[in-house]
Amino acid sequence: METSAPVTYCPACLATVTVTTPLQAPCPACGLPLQGPGPIELRAIDGELRRLDALRSGLLVRREALLGGLRAGVRANGPAGVPPAGGAPAPPPAPTPADAAPGTARDTLLILGGGLLTLAALTFMLLSWRGIGLGGRTLVLLTLTAAALAAPVTLLRRGLNATAEVVATLGLVLLLLDAFGLHRTAFPEADGLGYAAACAAAIAALWAWYGRLLPEPGLRLVLPTAVVVAQLALPLAALALNGGPGDVAWALLATAWADVALAVARRGPSAGARATAWVGALVTGGLALLLAEALPLGGMAAGSPAPSVSGALLLAAVAPPLLWAAHRRPGERALLAAGAGLALLGAAGGLGRWAVPAYLLPSVGLLAVAWWLERRGLGGRGRASMGAGLGLAAAFAQGAALLWALPAVAEAAWGPFAWAGAAWDGVPGGPARDALGPELAWSGGAVTPLALGVLAALAVAVRRLGENAVLRLWAARVALPLAAATGATALLAAGVGYAPTLAALVAAAAGLLMARHAVAGATGLALAATATGWALAEQAATFAVLGALAAALVVARGRAVNATHRRVAEAAAVLCLAGLARAVPAAFEVPSEWAAFAVLGVAVAAVAAGVGTARARSTTLEGAGYAVAGWALVLASGGAATASLALGVCGTVATAVALRPERRIPAGVAATALLSAALWVRLAASEVAVPEAYTLHLAVAALVLGAVRRRGDASVSSWRGYGAGLVALFLPSLVVVFSGPDGARALLLGAGALAVTIVGARHRLRALLALGGATVALVAAHEWGPYLTTALGLLPRWTPPACAGLLLLCLGATYERRMNEARRIHATWRRLD
Repeated sequence: METSAPVTYCPACLATVTVTTPLQAPCPACGLPLQGPGPIELRAIDGELRRLDALRSGLLVRREALLGGLRAGVRANGPAGVPPAGGAPAPPPAPTPADAAPGTARDTLLILGGGLLTLAALTFMLLSWRGIGLGGRTLVLLTLTAAALAAPVTLLRRGLNATAEVVATLGLVLLLLDAFGLHRTAFPEADGLGYAAACAAAIAALWAWYGRLLPEPGLRLVLPTAVVVAQLALPLAALALNGGPGDVAWALLATAWADVALAVARRGPSAGARATAWVGALVTGGLALLLAEALPLGGMAAGSPAPSVSGALLLAAVAPPLLWAAHRRPGERALLAAGAGLALLGAAGGLGRWAVPAYLLPSVGLLAVAWWLERRGLGGRGRASMGAGLGLAAAFAQGAALLWALPAVAEAAWGPFAWAGAAWDGVPGGPARDALGPELAWSGGAVTPLALGVLAALAVAVRRLGENAVLRLWAARVALPLAAATGATALLAAGVGYAPTLAALVAAAAGLLMARHAVAGATGLALAATATGWALAEQAATFAVLGALAAALVVARGRAVNATHRRVAEAAAVLCLAGLARAVPAAFEVPSEWAAFAVLGVAVAAVAAGVGTARARSTTLEGAGYAVAGWALVLASGGAATASLALGVCGTVATAVALRPERRIPAGVAATALLSAALWVRLAASEVAVPEAYTLHLAVAALVLGAVRRRGDASVSSWRGYGAGLVALFLPSLVVVFSGPDGARALLLGAGALAVTIVGARHRLRALLALGGATVALVAAHEWGPYLTTALGLLPRWTPPACAGLLLLCLGATYERRMNEARRIHATWRRLD
């Protein structure tokens, strides 16, 4: 007889499985193993749960039957438990919805009860203490404390955990009251702080031991409370021994060490005790660090290095427990190592009186240690490594040093632009740092280039030795700018004169601009901008610097490594040439409004070169030309004649650009606006007040452009093609006509509007017909309105009503015919374009 294969089921997904190889077959649905101690125990647990479910179902059925019998017996006034004959048990009444969760109500009651008991104990101690002798007082306190501490044992065995927590908390309060009472009665001469420290240590130890003695599952708040009480022991002891801020700081630091040791202990403390220990370590350690930061300040005020050394040692003592904790806690290893690194760097800063090199130079050593740990594979793996944490601390110190140096770098970079308001006034004698601006002086010192140089060297080292690709990329990007900032600030710190400093900046900028590297080009642009601002102080320097930079940028444009590099070089070269064009007329004392045309010449040349041919086209050159043209318009705005001429030149250039098919619309609009502005400026200068002189050419241009659009695209409606032009043609004149009597303007406007209306009707153009007809109607109403009013005033009073009645009668008699005509007119209107 053939035997069937064994059948089992997967305890995870409950799939039925035929086991062909009992020792190796996994579940085909989820892949979990089917044999072994784990799956066998899971199946046993499942069987036990099914048995308990069946037993529970039977008990619930029996319970409902008993309840039904009891209720039926109560209704029949019979003996309890006997249902009346022939009667079905009544359904149980619906429960009343609860307003609060059972746990909330329970916790509220327990907390209120515990608070009231605590208040009663305080009242007894403070108000009823003197009526009882020493023996009675001792007996009452010990009895209450013993009862409060013994009650949680019974409560825990009965499952009343929350009540046990509250009663145990009451016992702790009674312990504190016992300590206070003993001090007032048995030890009245004892020092208050010393006694408090001893009591804190004793109560913390007793409370932790009490938590160990309690039966399972124990109390959650006992050990955390013991940790909290223990935080007071050492600081109070230091104060009791008349210790100064340093002693208190060391006591707080020792407490933090103990907290860290408890938090990282592998056995013993619960999760709540560990969390409380971490919080305690943060609080006590933070207070210790604050006191350590205060110690060097006091030392500097007193002129003694002793407090500085004490504060530095205190900060250094923070590092060992953090490193030990980082070794024991892999999940928080990087964070704890970073804290240790910051503590070590803070200690070094304390020894150096908090100077920037005192932080920066030790951070280099710390970074070297971190790199060594990473290369050796020590201190953990992955992101949570000790080397990563130390490197993060070093990076924080180096970033702080960079932020400290940035204001001096910004002064050196942007300060020379102050010469723009006092160009060619000449620099004062002495070092270049005294000629930073007309009234500026450099605030940096020798430490600034030192810090920047160290940072630049670190960036180079990370670029060459680092293993992280992202860090190496960022190091490569910042190394050259940091080196350039180091050189520039070193010239200022060394007291080099104006001319050598400017020559060095121009040479460095030209070399970087011509280098085939994008970062070098960006750094060279920054140096070139600084040199340009500094060159404005003297006439010869302006020509020399702008000429050299323009030549370097032209060469850089040909050596560009990518399109972005090339575009930036083109734009910067145009700006340098525009600066030269502005400087040449200024050297001959030509007024700025006329010197603007030299700048405008550079703009026109740049736009022409940018538009170019189909193969050689540069939007960067074109955009730079437009920017320079804007500068030229600002310069030319000093006089009406020059402004009008400059606007006309710009409009002409825009018209030429509009010849390009892809630039026709934007360039055409710009050309119209510029030429209109040129005309408006000229007319305003000539005190012309006729509105048509300002709007007629715009209207004609808009109508011509509309006609061109409609000829090229038949789908463009008459409103889109001619609407704007007709509004510009009619509206200003119409406003003037209604603002005062002007027969000639009204006659010309009406004639023009009538001609437009006729053209619209002839060619079936809706916009011309509507706008022209509306204008004719408004002009006619304005011109004939007074005469009609006067004529109506001469008629008898009954004439208007009679005419109105006659009109209504005619309308009523010819209703049908008029409606047909209206429909026909509507159809004709719809057929118009």
